[in-house]
Amino acid sequence: MKKKPIALLLILPLVLTLALGLATGCSTQNEQALKGKTFTDTMGRQITLDAYPQKIISLAPAITEILFAIGLDQEIIGVTDYCDYPEQALTKEKMGGFKNPNLETIVAAEPDMVFIAAGVQEDVIKKLEDLKVTVVVLDADTIDQVISNIELAGSLTGKEAEAKKVAADMRTRMTNITSKLKDVAKPTVFVEIWDDPLMSAGSTSFVNNLIEVAGGLNIAAGNTEKFYNYSMESLLQADPDYYIINTHAHTPADIQNRTGYEVLSAVKNNKVYAVDDNLISRSGPRVIDGLEQIAKIIHPEIFGN
Repeated sequence: MKKKPIALLLILPLVLTLALGLATGCSTQNEQALKGKTFTDTMGRQITLDAYPQKIISLAPAITEILFAIGLDQEIIGVTDYCDYPEQALTKEKMGGFKNPNLETIVAAEPDMVFIAAGVQEDVIKKLEDLKVTVVVLDADTIDQVISNIELAGSLTGKEAEAKKVAADMRTRMTNITSKLKDVAKPTVFVEIWDDPLMSAGSTSFVNNLIEVAGGLNIAAGNTEKFYNYSMESLLQADPDYYIINTHAHTPADIQNRTGYEVLSAVKNNKVYAVDDNLISRSGPRVIDGLEQIAKIIHPEIFGN
């Protein structure tokens, strides 16, 4: 009876050694398969990797949310001053603003990879590349592009399985909405991006894609700019069925009490709603939450209010 514990003590180190060997072998095989592999980011830039990054910096809130969603908490060493989700992002070292990241701080952190948003930070790309920093540029104007970015981020960081899981969940939730909207009338929608001057989202914006996928018609889609000034005259003429605002700026009551807005159908019919701006402006995993909210707002008869 006393021999069993002794036997277990003798066998346990062998089992642990074998397991460690297998894990190391798998890791080595993965690194060998990766070595020299080339990926293409959303700007068409070629990125060649010899190893997965161990120290990652994100210079955009939406990208930060993507990286955390696919399980890169340990690898993320820096984010922007505006990266506030998930909560763990608040504990990471700050690398400056979204439009003006601190290059000195970034370089001092010695990252293996820096993720950047297209458009506003393109001037930063060359500066970092001149300093031999691997830069990945991500951009998205549609939900499908967000999903593609998640999968690309997974491939670049060794988190393919996690990324595929997040992507699959997003596709399923999006299909649950679009499958119920066939042959359904599309109400007109106005999304207020800013109030003074009044601004809305054009046809090339992410917001426009959300409205369309949710089964609505964006009255500001006549302009190809992502965001632009929208006149009061145009608003009164289009007279949207629904008026959506940002929860961080105003309440529905604020809109209903504005001078001249009382004639709008959305106001008269109590169809002014507030949505968390981060769910419809940040092109990360939570856009599906924003999509579901908009779908419920403009199609309560299908999705509930």
